[in-house]
Amino acid sequence: MEQLISEVEAYCAAEGISPQKLLRDALNAKWGQWQDWKDGKSSPTMKVADRLRAYMAGRSGDHGAASGEITPTVQGDAA
Repeated sequence: MEQLISEVEAYCAAEGISPQKLLRDALNAKWGQWQDWKDGKSSPTMKVADRLRAYMAGRSGDHGAASGEITPTVQGDAA
């Protein structure tokens, strides 16, 4: 569970969104779900964790690209 929480926090920090928003968008989770996970009051099933990870993997970088962030590119040999 700690690994999933770390992954979510890192993703959210990179994307500039809150973990609560991520869970709402990815899982249609209730607003208090994230805090319940952090407090140990509940935990996701493996299926839910896999869905969340798939959502993050599929959308990684979408927010930065949409805001005009410049990303590095690989260029061929110009010589």
